[in-house]
Amino acid sequence: MAAAPGVRMLSVSRVTPAPAPAANEKAVKLSFLDAPWVATPPVQEVMFYEKAGGGEEFAAVVKRLKESLAAALALYLPLAGEMAYVEETRDMVVDCSRPGVPFFEAEAIAGCGGAVDIASLLPEHDGRALPTPVLAVQATRLNGAGLVLGVSVLHAVADGRAFFLFMDAWSSISRGGSPPVPKPLAPLVYAREAIAHPYGDKLARHVLSKVAAAPANLPLPIQQASNVKPGRLGRETFVLGADDIWALKRRIDGLAPSANNTKPVSAFVALSALSWTAFVRAKGLAAGEDTHLLFQVDLRARLRPAVSAGYIGNCVRGCVASADAGELVGEEGLLRAARAIQAAVGEVVAAPMAGIGTWIQRVMALPAARVANVGGSPMFRMHQLADFGFGMPDMVVPVYMPGSPETTPGRVDDMTTEHGGRIVLSAGNQDGEVHVSVSLCPELIDAFKNHINSTTIRSRF
Repeated sequence: MAAAPGVRMLSVSRVTPAPAPAANEKAVKLSFLDAPWVATPPVQEVMFYEKAGGGEEFAAVVKRLKESLAAALALYLPLAGEMAYVEETRDMVVDCSRPGVPFFEAEAIAGCGGAVDIASLLPEHDGRALPTPVLAVQATRLNGAGLVLGVSVLHAVADGRAFFLFMDAWSSISRGGSPPVPKPLAPLVYAREAIAHPYGDKLARHVLSKVAAAPANLPLPIQQASNVKPGRLGRETFVLGADDIWALKRRIDGLAPSANNTKPVSAFVALSALSWTAFVRAKGLAAGEDTHLLFQVDLRARLRPAVSAGYIGNCVRGCVASADAGELVGEEGLLRAARAIQAAVGEVVAAPMAGIGTWIQRVMALPAARVANVGGSPMFRMHQLADFGFGMPDMVVPVYMPGSPETTPGRVDDMTTEHGGRIVLSAGNQDGEVHVSVSLCPELIDAFKNHINSTTIRSRF
């Protein structure tokens, strides 16, 4: 196996669940809410620990990570499985008959000037050939001192909430706690039958046929990622403190007429509205041009019957907020963006399964250059969850910035490589802090930044 530039591969091993699961463990059939994500790249996080795991500590830290990972996998068995395609039934499944996770150990090569490509800090996770592992991990020892932990998981098997529950369990075990079922939640649930739909299997196959050209090409993440032109898109991360977000919410609510009884905006709505209006300004969109914001809504508590908060799978669906660009660039642009987002959420809350079978076709018809994606959530506190007993990470980088699964096939290059517009919200390491990461053409980044900075500054006064 060839190591990436700047990194020397030391070893590759396989971490299996401990205790081992029953020998007759059944495959988990992916649902119609999993299927849209089959053709998207893995969700990947890179965590930097500047004062842990360097030098002679590396072996001890890796041993700790592996042992706690094995215990966590016993609780989250599908994450130890392999995603596979069953030709006879045309179903995607997670095969748990030989559970295990590839664990890569590497070190930064001395003399590379400290500059290591972020991609080299992630495990090799090639989804083009099935079956493929659901989860892969890499620990990299940095020059002198420090450790980097890279984690890659297939989105088709776990949504953001499920992934963060797993990370919470893994890190809790590593810190020395007993293997936990997450404290505020019901017991973990893997069976896709938890999401009731009279034609669920048929719908899953239908969605699969729309996101992948042929079974031989399932899934397509690496093929799509290979189309990305190095340096084509710029990336910027903005850090907004709790006071900034409170002021932004207050400003948006203050723009509404006093007689309007619309509910106050949440942090997610406020930050999404800010990002969308910044995207519109950076793109130079004008009145008469339609623009759209894609984002996901968690359905666990919104379905009837409700799905357990401990459900490990995808229980989200897409929302699309739409507006005329001219409405989002004026003084009340933030308010109009927020109201469009709230209206889109309201539609899903009122009818969570409405149009679920035609959603992908609907989004594929949108004008790619005028579409922004928001992924993640201010509730996902990766800095806190990733404390494995040697402190919180100094930096967390979401390498693949998930937006919407409906940008495939054939459109991923249009919607991400050529036009950008992916935005990720994640909690920072301070209480109430949120990181807003955006991927755009480099020449547009400054305009996006100026809108974010000027709006947050004005919101404080």
